[in-house]
Amino acid sequence: MGKNEEYIIGFDLGGTKMLSALFDRSYKIVARNKEKTADARSNEAVTERIFSCIDGLLKSGKASREDLLGIGIAIPGPIDIAAGIVLETPNLAMHNLPLRDLLEAKYDCPVILENDVNAGMYGEFKNGAARGFSEVVGLFPGTGVGGGLILGGKLYRGAIGGAGEIGHTIVQVDGPLCGCGKYGCLEAVASKTALAKDLVGLAANGEAPTVLEKAGTDIMRIKSSVIKKAVDAGEEKVIELVNRNARFLGIGMANCVNIFNPELLVLGGGLVEKLGEPYIRAAEASMRQHAMRYLVKSVEVREAMLGDDAAVTGAAALLLESLNE
Repeated sequence: MGKNEEYIIGFDLGGTKMLSALFDRSYKIVARNKEKTADARSNEAVTERIFSCIDGLLKSGKASREDLLGIGIAIPGPIDIAAGIVLETPNLAMHNLPLRDLLEAKYDCPVILENDVNAGMYGEFKNGAARGFSEVVGLFPGTGVGGGLILGGKLYRGAIGGAGEIGHTIVQVDGPLCGCGKYGCLEAVASKTALAKDLVGLAANGEAPTVLEKAGTDIMRIKSSVIKKAVDAGEEKVIELVNRNARFLGIGMANCVNIFNPELLVLGGGLVEKLGEPYIRAAEASMRQHAMRYLVKSVEVREAMLGDDAAVTGAAALLLESLNE
């Protein structure tokens, strides 16, 4: 690669790792770079790590700053898109960081910020499972339950950028306490975190031996891969809880069908990736049971395709499109 090339950087700022990717105009990835973020716990520390990750990407791609059309960066927390400010990222202790201005000053190119789930959903829309559709809802059960909306072929952000909080729709009145402070949210019953809380009890009772062996009774150690191993081992109580989790996810999906009348529902995230087709089909069956019949007939359900590349792809696409507006 040399001068006068035109590349876009897509960047995914995660709580434990950050991924940057160099794209050409057709959204083909020509280079990647990844760094840890787990020990960066201030505005300054995270900013320096972002710079380091981008510099490493340019070096591995044999590109220079002069080759860049711009940078799109996906942020795991609330942002002020218009001002380019990261308002808060709980896992990284970032507060009121003018990240757009800092990146534009260093790399002398346009920069946009986007919510990470929105960016991931847009990546699936541009180059993944939702390509060719114009009315799409995405649900991503993991630590929480993220949501993303493509309406009329465009990413829908809402009045102040907060649209798509599907995880905080109420599906069980007076249900478990959610991290948001409310009770009975979809996230409180259908996330990996919710499932892990229930599995701790099974492990302590001796009814989830694989979970006990791999993670003990530490919720933070109960990863999607551990849950998958317990399911594969045929542990009945674990399977019952996983199916319950999928049924609640299906109720959330049904609400989305009834409200948005989408063509497609995209399911992604670590839990979906690990548990795969049986989990997806269980959630879909619940959705088809609970949604309005005449709306659900035309809805398709697909697993997300892009994995770790979803958010960087979406961020890069949103940046490129912003240059043409």
